[in-house]
Amino acid sequence: MNLVYKTVVGMIIVGACCLHAQAERERRMPTHADAALVLAKYSGLFDRYVKSDATLTQCVAFLNTHGIYFGLMEVVNGTGFTSNDCARVMGQVELVMNGEAEFTVGKVKLPKGIDSWEDFCILNGVEYVQGYEAIIRIANPAGVIND
Repeated sequence: MNLVYKTVVGMIIVGACCLHAQAERERRMPTHADAALVLAKYSGLFDRYVKSDATLTQCVAFLNTHGIYFGLMEVVNGTGFTSNDCARVMGQVELVMNGEAEFTVGKVKLPKGIDSWEDFCILNGVEYVQGYEAIIRIANPAGVIND
């Protein structure tokens, strides 16, 4: 009986740890909506153009107008914003800010000869990992910014 008890308690502890780890991963994953708000309103890059009380729709529209792409479905559905997404967005911002952006269907496109936005960021000193961590820190634990 003692062995059965220890086994059951051990399984409960392992299960609780797994659930906690899963909840931590889910909680820390910002959404595309979070990222659009952070980038437009809180990054310090666009405060001259985006009011502090701008809505999510206004933030996304502003960014998309300038080729920094946030898909409607990803924003509306609460799709998780990954570090790869962050590399794309920060790479697009870099190109727009430097006046080197080339556009395809209204989006800043990846420069020729570069395989990925991550590679672009690494080659150009864009610290997208730190940017992603900042988005996580600014978004609250539930993955939604408190406006």
